[in-house]
Amino acid sequence: MTDDRPQAAPCVAVAGMHRSGTSLVASVLGDAGVDLGRGFLAANLHNRRGYFEDRRFVELHDAMLRANGTDWALTGCTGRLSVPDDLRRSALDLVRRREEEARQASEDRGAARGAGAVAWGWKDPRTTLFLDFWLELLPALSAVVPFRDAAGVVGSLRRRRDVPLQHRFHGAWPLRRLGLPMTRDGAAIRLWDRYNRHALWCAERYPGRVAFVDGTRTRSDLPGVLRWLRDVRGVPLSDEAATQRFEPALLSVRPPLDLRLRTTLSAKVAATMRRLHAACGTGA
Repeated sequence: MTDDRPQAAPCVAVAGMHRSGTSLVASVLGDAGVDLGRGFLAANLHNRRGYFEDRRFVELHDAMLRANGTDWALTGCTGRLSVPDDLRRSALDLVRRREEEARQASEDRGAARGAGAVAWGWKDPRTTLFLDFWLELLPALSAVVPFRDAAGVVGSLRRRRDVPLQHRFHGAWPLRRLGLPMTRDGAAIRLWDRYNRHALWCAERYPGRVAFVDGTRTRSDLPGVLRWLRDVRGVPLSDEAATQRFEPALLSVRPPLDLRLRTTLSAKVAATMRRLHAACGTGA
């Protein structure tokens, strides 16, 4: 049986739990020369500077999740996710298109030709759920995984009011009209834990290919990750990372007291945070 994996040029995926700083990290990688794709999801109230997510990767991951009978919030899902053969072929086709697009963009800019001049990648938090699939499929892939504390993430999800995480009991609408929190906080905390634990598991299974970035220290930690991508992993990056991307107010939003107490008292959450901090850095 022949190996149909593409002999990909070095590339990088930005993964991580939703609302953990993935868009910020992707924007800095884009400034450093990574071609992140085409047809980005539009900016909105919850992400005014944009998501930097190529719709094709988002749609592919959504199709993978539907094939497992679930969605990005892992509704009703307790088992391990898998990728059907037809979607594996779709992933291979998308990778080949992205490599060609990045190569063409490099030539259009007058950059040096050849694999060494191509820097491409993508950003989508859903990547986290299939990170082992991607790391196996693309031997040249490196992953950058920002993380935030569970209280901060769930507080942000509360403000965003995503439908899969909302209460659906009869009579909930008066509470919603009063502006009370409608997010199922327990489900959101478990979701945070599952995303991050899977990323940690992938880092252990594929050593030297996953870098974690503490969302509260992005400005100080990310330059080291960029150097690792360039000097160790061979991703062609420029030395320019736009400091104007960093907004201290966004990185230090204080979550509600009830969430801080609930997550602080959770032994499971504390254990995951310890592991994330221990793995933080380059090539964990």
